[in-house]
Amino acid sequence: MSTELTECPHCKTNLKSGLFSSVTLLDNNKVKIINEFIESPFDTYCTKCGNELYSKYSKILMEEKQNLTQEFYNLIYSIPVISIHTPYNWEYEILEMVTGQSTTGTGVLSEFTSSFTDLFGVQSKRYNQKLKFGENMCLAQLRKQTLDLGGNAVIGTDIDYSEVGGQKGMLMVCMGGTAINITNIEVLGKDRADNIAKIKELNKRIDELNEYDLNDENETVIIISHK
Repeated sequence: MSTELTECPHCKTNLKSGLFSSVTLLDNNKVKIINEFIESPFDTYCTKCGNELYSKYSKILMEEKQNLTQEFYNLIYSIPVISIHTPYNWEYEILEMVTGQSTTGTGVLSEFTSSFTDLFGVQSKRYNQKLKFGENMCLAQLRKQTLDLGGNAVIGTDIDYSEVGGQKGMLMVCMGGTAINITNIEVLGKDRADNIAKIKELNKRIDELNEYDLNDENETVIIISHK
């Protein structure tokens, strides 16, 4: 038979509720975040001691997530994404299809068409930058999905470009491929194999941190650029 708490298990402050002064227990989500990092965890905390602990450890969680995510995207390009279907000397098991989509910019195709003579100038450079951004977004999606499936490479990859949105000229980049798990990972070389092992660890930890709700705290923003 459970007993209702009358004091905080952590700081021993008496629990009370009132119009001008109250001390209540923290919600479970905040308790989980505190207990992820605190050295000696408790079953729960009160608002008097817990709010400060939550503020401290939620910042630690966000910082860890940011650092891990940046490291993840610095290494993610070690995962091969290729167009051929049967790479030489690769021994692998097929997982499933993975896809990526990105919509970028406005008026890119009409802009490019009207300035075709500017092939080596500003307009074509801007167009190519938008294409490359869309491609990199799709590649990152394919690689992330492959990691989530337990894989380490993508084969048979196809890429398509199209303009969507009528006169708005939104550029859509789509990719699709087959996620695989290479069993003789050493065929990729030691450095790449080590990087992929590291990426898998990072992906697992990031997914664990993503389970925590930071109550609308600032989201991690990572710029994806091709290596």
